[in-house]
This record gives sequence, structure tokens and C-alpha cells, in this order.
Amino acid sequence: MKYCEVCGNPNAEVHHIIFRSEASYLSNVSINYKYLCSRCHRGKNGPHINADVDLKYKRELQDKLFSLFSYKEYYSEEEIKKILNLSSSEVIRIFKDLKKYKEGYKKEEIISMCMGGRLYMDEAEKELMELIERVKVV
Repeated sequence: MKYCEVCGNPNAEVHHIIFRSEASYLSNVSINYKYLCSRCHRGKNGPHINADVDLKYKRELQDKLFSLFSYKEYYSEEEIKKILNLSSSEVIRIFKDLKKYKEGYKKEEIISMCMGGRLYMDEAEKELMELIERVKVV
């Protein structure tokens, strides 16, 4: 029996942090799961109604992915498959749209793909990225 990760109630259901409509290839990947009771899942403070809660869960997942992929910049398909515990069919679905470099797949692109094609940043991070981009132009 699974318990709600928010309130501890029994009979929790699976919430897909990155919605199936955003990344169907992650629908069976456990790192994308959060167990929630029906109230915490679909209630007024659940991720389907409350955008702040949804963003919080997405940022937690993104942080976990950055931690899992923290030891180098490029990864092989086999390494990614092992790190994320993916099936062969999930690997094919994920990698069909990722650019493969001679060193392998780039960490940020892997994480972005796992996040439904984007990275979630707070305002300070966005400002820093914009500043970095401006400096690159000069």
C-alpha cells in the first residue's frame, strides 16, 4: 500500500510530475512519480489546481535529475538507461529527439527532455542566464 507523500493518508495514487501530455515517454518512469491521496492530488492545494504546488514538484524532480547527472557533462544511452531505470522502449522514445554528440548525450539536454522539453528556473536564475547570454554576445 502506498501512502500520500503530503499527508500520509493510505491508498495514494500516482501523480505524474511531468504530465503524460508533456512527456508520455516518462509515464512509467518512477522518478516522475509522486504518491498523493485524492485530496492532495486533485484538491484545491493539489498540483492539478495549484500552479505553485505543481511548480514545486517539478523543481524537486529537476533538482533530483541534476543530482543524478552530476558527475559529468555527457552520458551514453546505457548510462542514462541505468541511472533512470528505463526500459529499452523508453530509451528509444526519449533519445529519438536528443542530439547525440561524439562524447554522448549532453546533461542539460537529457534533463530538459525528462522535464518535458524545458527547465524550470526561478526569477534569480532567469536573470543570471540572461546576463550570461548578454556577456556571450559581447
